[in-house]
Amino acid sequence: MTARVARRPHPLELELARGRAVPAPHPAVKPWIVFAVAVVLAFFGLIYSRISLDNSAFELDELADRISEQEALHWDLRLEVARLQEPQRVAKLAKGMGLVYPAERLSLEVPGVDREGLDPEYRWAQLKALLSAQP
Repeated sequence: MTARVARRPHPLELELARGRAVPAPHPAVKPWIVFAVAVVLAFFGLIYSRISLDNSAFELDELADRISEQEALHWDLRLEVARLQEPQRVAKLAKGMGLVYPAERLSLEVPGVDREGLDPEYRWAQLKALLSAQP
């Protein structure tokens, strides 16, 4: 034989049985508020990330403009250097300053630099070593 377990009535059922008004249950509002706050925060986060990306794009565009300006300036300066290094111009200026080709060549002998039988590059290296050693 099995014993029956008596079910305990819910307090609202007791109130209803006595004829009293039963208050309506409160809907679960708290999870919806949390969800709404999370959605609003996500929305503002997306807006902030989009603004950051747009600012970065504007900065990159500005940098590209500055780079192109500097490249144009670089090539203008290279052209100016080439014009200033033109041999005819340099010869004309040198002649105006009184510089002329020498009538005869003079050789200088530097003590410590071998004179004959060595490669000219090696002799230049010896001369540089001597000059850098002197105060």
